[in-house]
Amino acid sequence: MSLPTRRSERRGSLRRSWTTDDAVVDGWGGALFGWAMVGLGAATVVVHLIPDVLPDPAAPAVVQALVWAALGIPVLVGLRRSRPRGLLAVRTIDVAAGLLLGILLRLSDGAIEGIGGVPAAWPALITTGGGIPGDFWGQAAAGTLVTPLVEELFFRGVVLVSAMLLLRPIAGARAAAVAAVAVSATLFVVAHALAAPQSGADLLSLALLGLVAGVVTAATGRLGPAVVLHLVYNATGFALLAVGTLLA
Repeated sequence: MSLPTRRSERRGSLRRSWTTDDAVVDGWGGALFGWAMVGLGAATVVVHLIPDVLPDPAAPAVVQALVWAALGIPVLVGLRRSRPRGLLAVRTIDVAAGLLLGILLRLSDGAIEGIGGVPAAWPALITTGGGIPGDFWGQAAAGTLVTPLVEELFFRGVVLVSAMLLLRPIAGARAAAVAAVAVSATLFVVAHALAAPQSGADLLSLALLGLVAGVVTAATGRLGPAVVLHLVYNATGFALLAVGTLLA
């Protein structure tokens, strides 16, 4: 009788998720949240310091690389300690949900910009020759393929998971999940606001993106949907910029 019981316990252990069981996450909590704040602070300093030190042609690429590094170090620290079970898994439903949500979020931008009664203008780059600058495509590739992955690993990975694990013993699972989603979305908006001036519509769009990404991560226990929706959102933004510039 004891053998089937042990097998049953092992199967139950394999099904446990970081969203429901602290035992399957080692080293993610208050200390890692602190690492995240250090990384976020370093990224903010880099954004404002490096452009004053380096010449203009080199500054944007260096700033972007250093920001990725500042956000990526806390991610690496967390993954070296342990990997929250299921967090990095990707399923077909994650891709489908991410595609749909990313498109809906991009469509919502027009509605947000038109809240004041003025129709949203077609986005376009400010250029002197009327065409698309040569460095645009490199920025678009980096902003589509790398930035969503780094930011989701940081904000919905390290920040959301560590905040959720930190708060769960105090507030309970549901309240901790709600608070962690709010914290990750707030820091996501604050980070973008500190990096560059943002309009009210931009901040609202970023808040919506952060909230949706946080909700799907907390609900599924996986980063896949958040990464895909963020990738689609950024890709469609660059596509609109390119088309708007060519039509301008």
